[in-house]
Amino acid sequence: MEGYQEVNEINLIDLMFYCLKRWRWIVVCMIFFAVIAGIYKYQATITENQVKKEEQSHQSVTKSVEGEAVPEPIVFEDPVSSAVSFAAVGMIGGAGLVCLICCMSFIMSGKLQSENNFQEKFGMPLLGVIRKSESKKKVFRFVDRWIRKLEEGPYAKIPRKEQIKIAAVNVQAAIHRSSKEKLRRVMLAGTIGGDDVLEICEQLAEEIEDITFSPYRQIVYHAAALKKLEYYEGVLFIEKLGESYEKLIRQERKLAIDRSIKVLGVIVC
Repeated sequence: MEGYQEVNEINLIDLMFYCLKRWRWIVVCMIFFAVIAGIYKYQATITENQVKKEEQSHQSVTKSVEGEAVPEPIVFEDPVSSAVSFAAVGMIGGAGLVCLICCMSFIMSGKLQSENNFQEKFGMPLLGVIRKSESKKKVFRFVDRWIRKLEEGPYAKIPRKEQIKIAAVNVQAAIHRSSKEKLRRVMLAGTIGGDDVLEICEQLAEEIEDITFSPYRQIVYHAAALKKLEYYEGVLFIEKLGESYEKLIRQERKLAIDRSIKVLGVIVC
């Protein structure tokens, strides 16, 4: 018994925000399907009206030759109103399709999608959550900020640097209470890479001066990094939402425990 249980329940709130964060794709698909459906219905209605017109003309000629009364005029469908109705259906269908794809990606990707119930899922304490910096190049950034505020509440107002400092304080506390003998050397490890991770590692080293931190290493992927793990007294994992795989997070934890290395916890960015 490893002291934790795997939690597989799907949090519907997390799933909802996962879809909301992809609102640009939803809007694009809604417009695309609306245009396609509208054009199709407009052309189809014009074709149907033309067929009705020819049929009415043929019936009028036939009835006139036979001396019968001219039939009542056929009611033609308005192509514009029909196209608008189909466009509305296309918008709903496009939104539904994107949401379905997002739900499948959320469930089947195997990636870390939320930090909720982290310790219950992985058996490691969550020492900090550091959100990535907002891109200034994105259009309608205020929508992203509004969604983030809905999801995180007051935490969304905390600056990124302050979030890193909070994580550093938690890491320092974990180091001090980890054992009777104070840890001196801690490896920074994880399963992902990128500038965001390097920035966090540098600021952690600045905030916690009495500890020697290693460069960020991926012990799951590189044998040399795994061998160097044995030279450290503790390990701190840094993982990323939407990129880190849950299976690999469990695997790196097991690699550290098998070598009797103290697992301090995880920072999620």
